[in-house]
Amino acid sequence: MDRRLRIANIIVTVMLIIGFILLGAFVFQKSYIRIYESLSSLFESVKYYFCTIIGKPVEMPPHLNDVSDTLEWDGYLPTTPSDFGSQAEAFFKLFIDRDNFVSWGTGFAHTLGEIAKWLIVLLPAIVVFFVALKMIYNARNTRHGKDTIPLKIFKAVARVVYTPVRNFVRQYIAFVRRHKWLVYVAAFIWACNLNITTILLSALAFYFYFAVSFDVVNLFKQFGKLIVDLQVVFKPIFIPAWIVLVLYALDRLRKKIAYNELRHMERKNKGFINELPIVTMICGSMGKKKTTLLTDMTLSQAVMFRDVALERLRKADMKFPHFKWIMFELDIREAMRAHIIYNLVTAKDWVQAKERRFEQTGDIGELYGYDIARYGVTFNDKLKVECLFDVLITYAQLYFIYVIESSIIVSNYSIREDSVFSDLGNFPLWFGDFFPKRSRMGGRHSHVLDFDTLRLGKKMIEDNPNIGSFEFGVVAITEIGKERGNNLELKEVKKGTDEANQKNDLFNFWLKMCRHSATVDNYPFIKVFTDEQRPESWGADARDLADILHIVSSGEMRLALPFYTLENDLAKWMYEKFMRLYTEMRYRRGDNTLLVHILKIITAALFKYDLGIWNRFGYSVCEIEKERGTQDGTVESKKYYLMNFKIYNRRFATDCFADYFNELARGSNVGIADYLEYLTERASVDELKAQHSYFIDSMYK
Repeated sequence: MDRRLRIANIIVTVMLIIGFILLGAFVFQKSYIRIYESLSSLFESVKYYFCTIIGKPVEMPPHLNDVSDTLEWDGYLPTTPSDFGSQAEAFFKLFIDRDNFVSWGTGFAHTLGEIAKWLIVLLPAIVVFFVALKMIYNARNTRHGKDTIPLKIFKAVARVVYTPVRNFVRQYIAFVRRHKWLVYVAAFIWACNLNITTILLSALAFYFYFAVSFDVVNLFKQFGKLIVDLQVVFKPIFIPAWIVLVLYALDRLRKKIAYNELRHMERKNKGFINELPIVTMICGSMGKKKTTLLTDMTLSQAVMFRDVALERLRKADMKFPHFKWIMFELDIREAMRAHIIYNLVTAKDWVQAKERRFEQTGDIGELYGYDIARYGVTFNDKLKVECLFDVLITYAQLYFIYVIESSIIVSNYSIREDSVFSDLGNFPLWFGDFFPKRSRMGGRHSHVLDFDTLRLGKKMIEDNPNIGSFEFGVVAITEIGKERGNNLELKEVKKGTDEANQKNDLFNFWLKMCRHSATVDNYPFIKVFTDEQRPESWGADARDLADILHIVSSGEMRLALPFYTLENDLAKWMYEKFMRLYTEMRYRRGDNTLLVHILKIITAALFKYDLGIWNRFGYSVCEIEKERGTQDGTVESKKYYLMNFKIYNRRFATDCFADYFNELARGSNVGIADYLEYLTERASVDELKAQHSYFIDSMYK
């Protein structure tokens, strides 16, 4: 940070704190007197509490239930149950009192009369202003990009006054966030200024007294004292601030409700995904969000695999609670950095090597000082007896799955993840919440799917170094039918050729056997998600292994945030009104005017806020029909929730194969405007032949 800016931040902070203290000294003196009184009451109450417990005679706290002379007490608050009843009765009688209604009506009529007087004066001026404004703005020009004189003055003033202040305030807020103790100091000072400290101390004092006296009668007096102490908090000068604070609190509450609703939907999605077999095929016509659903399920499954690994690590830990797991984990991390452990098999081999060394040497260092004689090396779960090294193998493999700092998704199109890996040097944690309060930047992308790693037969590249490397993870394949083909399309393909093809690469055999390499602790850490427009586009031999999800409808956009109707309507109304004016102004004029500039700033702010709300809390419900890949069973109706912030947060490109067509377009010197146009409403012979159509060509042949 710039040294001068840091000094400015310190000066502003000191001035603010001194100002808060001076306000307390000269404006809120009574609050500090009440703090002293409440501290005295608290001391007396604590004394009364402990003396009563040990049976020592003591007088009731003398000032606990007395009304303070520091703040005004008008005597209108009830101090006994009978007072409360009589005053409540008098209050409700006001609603049927004739004089009260007449007085209220007279006051209301007087207020309307005052408003009418101002309207009579202002209405002609408003009409003249808008007529003059319309006449001025109806003038046409082509001064492209030029600012009018009023706009130049406005920008100049904003550049000198508004922009520096805004920038300083923004960086000062960041400065305060970096030094949170400043917030605590200011909060404490204002808690004293606004008498909140007194209220807390008085409540604590009465708590100690009430715990041994059960003095219910004086509860009314304590309630009255609370109302009197709140006078400071709800002074008229603070009413606008309290309105803003209450609105902010309500906004935080409704957003919390919305986040909980979104996370509830995500849990439902995960439950649905758990019901699916290892292979899933998503089908639907174009535009039904097949790839969106495919990506959404892939992201959820990746998080679920890490969650499952963590849960099973915890259970393995409990099997040998006295083992120094942290030392074992650090050893695994070191082996991973040295590329000794880089997959599940090498993790198993590494532990088995430790087991052999231990059996040969008896070196307790291989077990990190674990006391075998005291704690034993077996665990009986009433089904089987497990040896310590068997559990260590499972733990090492699960730990590798959990801590590997890369995506565990392999796909034939790019998918972005933003789960956060946090490591303080002990046990690391993954944070896979799709709905954090603050957006995460960066993230990592899925691995490029090398199909040779999934071929158990012939390979496209026989000496491919990646062959045999894939063990576990989430496989996402879009347009699977175009990659694998169906039985009709593969009719002419021969199995006995030297080159790899869909009939000799044994990809389908890998689908049937893939769980064997991915199973750790009896759980298969592998899922394959695919999509295609029709189930028949993929050969039956592979498709029969899958569940088919037919997208019936993707549903309209909904909002999880409650009580947003008014703001949403305001933003839409402002946008529609301004865009009508803005489009007409751009048609008539080429310059920039002050009115349009200000309206555009306001509309853009509302538009940004509204768009952000929908992007953060919007969702749609996919209606899905699930059936077996054999397509001979019953069809189940299911729901899947697509939440905007999860799936559209720069996760993937719907035009994932666009660069193929982009390369074709770059090689052409022709665009759509250069195409031949029909000369009349009926195509001529030359125009028909220019279509290069199989149908037209067959007719002329």
